[in-house]
Amino acid sequence: MDKLYKTVIIEDDSNISDFIKKEVENHGKFDVAGTFDRGSDALRFLIENKVDLLLLDIELPDFNGFDILKELDEPPLTISVTGYEGNAKTAYDYGNIDYVTKPIVPERLYKALDRAYEKVSSMKGVSIHNYGTKFKGVDRNVFVTYSNIVYISSNGKHSILHTVDDGIEVIGTLKDLEPKLSMGKFRRVHKQYIINMEYLAHIEYFSGGSHVAYMKDDEKSQVPVSRIYLSGI
Repeated sequence: MDKLYKTVIIEDDSNISDFIKKEVENHGKFDVAGTFDRGSDALRFLIENKVDLLLLDIELPDFNGFDILKELDEPPLTISVTGYEGNAKTAYDYGNIDYVTKPIVPERLYKALDRAYEKVSSMKGVSIHNYGTKFKGVDRNVFVTYSNIVYISSNGKHSILHTVDDGIEVIGTLKDLEPKLSMGKFRRVHKQYIINMEYLAHIEYFSGGSHVAYMKDDEKSQVPVSRIYLSGI
């Protein structure tokens, strides 16, 4: 029998909560460990118990759902449930695997669950620290998955995480950030740049010791490479 992944539902509307619970159970890959209608109760449970997947209503009576994620050192994979389409970008900023808008279309929820199952099963036996980490943002902490980071650039005492979707400014120099990164995946290529090796297409070499890394993101980003870092790439 396949492993059932531990799931928590946070939703203040009992009809929607019951519907989500039924769909999750029918999916067959997840076990609903708890349902909560208040963010404060859910937060206590999540601090004390490790779960694999969280289905999170953003508009709660006592909490903004994103505030719950901010309080967790190691937030689980999360599917946001929201009545406001504008929350989508924020959901991805917090590292959510997907989001579903209300009224919920069953096929859309099932697709999100499929995506979550694919991700959580691929992470079996892998620490969350190897999946992503929390960074101190300018306005708030943000959880970012490593696979979404294309490269990181220095911006004085701050750094910019250049992700597949956007640029996120975080507090800390590259040296400060390096301990947070899975350095098997990331490489320093310049005093002002770190790249994700999974996005590296190729390096073009120029005379004089200045080279360029071409990345495989949609922007086809070009990152300077210093000669002194070549041996580590």
